[in-house]
Amino acid sequence: MAAPYDLVFGISAVVFNLLIAGFFIAWPNGKTELVRKIGIGLIALGVPFGLVLYNEITTGQNQYVRITLAVVLAYILTELLMDFILKYDFRSKFITHVPYILLEYGAFISLIYTAFIISDFWGWAVSITFWIAMAALIYYFAKKRKKK
Repeated sequence: MAAPYDLVFGISAVVFNLLIAGFFIAWPNGKTELVRKIGIGLIALGVPFGLVLYNEITTGQNQYVRITLAVVLAYILTELLMDFILKYDFRSKFITHVPYILLEYGAFISLIYTAFIISDFWGWAVSITFWIAMAALIYYFAKKRKKK
């Protein structure tokens, strides 16, 4: 990737992971307005990721990066369709939630893979923010279990 697109990707990937972490913390605490704003921020990341994908396609550098960016954009598109356009509660049903979770983790893995292709710095930055998101997920489940 070209240097400006590396920076755009790296910052977007870190923000993506931190927004997911924010969701996992805000949702069980009933902060629905904050969750909606986080969702809008996450969907807005489709623009920089789309620009990076366009750059990858036009420069024809790494086909695997194109695939990983397509996975991330598919996740963002799924969020947009299900949460904002169709407003379908797919998380409450196992049959629809499992594919969503697989897509989400595919996006996480894609971000980490692509970040390490750019540089070790971005690879570790994205990896650390991924683990922050996983710690927030543990918090989410602990808080959810405590409510029962």
